[in-house]
Amino acid sequence: MPDIVPTSGTTLDGLLAGFLSRTPHAYHVVLVAPDGLTIAYADDGTNTSYSAENDGGAEGRLAAAISGLYSLARGILACGVRQLVIEGETETLFVMSAGSVGHTSTVGTRLGVIAGHEADPGAIGWEMTILTKSLDEHLSTRARTGIGQEQ
Repeated sequence: MPDIVPTSGTTLDGLLAGFLSRTPHAYHVVLVAPDGLTIAYADDGTNTSYSAENDGGAEGRLAAAISGLYSLARGILACGVRQLVIEGETETLFVMSAGSVGHTSTVGTRLGVIAGHEADPGAIGWEMTILTKSLDEHLSTRARTGIGQEQ
C-alpha cells in the first residue's frame, strides 16, 4: 500500500469522508480538540449502535468520551499515549493522538474511529496515521499580523 497523504487544500470534512471511503468497516470518524469538543465528524451512514443521526448529541458525547479516555490513559502511563483500542462485542473504538509536536496548536488533538468487529485493526491504524499526517495544515492557526500588514 503506497504512502498516500491527502493533498493540501482538502477540507477537514473531505479528509474525514475520504478516510471512511478508503477504510473498510470504519463507520464513524471524529476529530477532537484538546478541550474535548468536536472539530470535525463524518460517518458512512451505517446504522450502528452509535448513531449521530438518531441522537443529535451523540457526536459531542463521542468526542467527550474520546477526550476522557485519552486523559485517563495519560494519567496511568508514565510516557506519552499514541493510541488506544477498545474492543466491544460488535464494534471497536480506536483513538490516536492527531497533533504534531512541531505544530504546537495541534498538540492535544485526538482522532477517534468506530469500526465494525470485522475491520482489520492494522488497516485502521495505517489509515489513521496517514490521516493525521495531513491534519496539521488544517488545525494550525496562522500568526496574526498588525492592521495593514500583509500575511
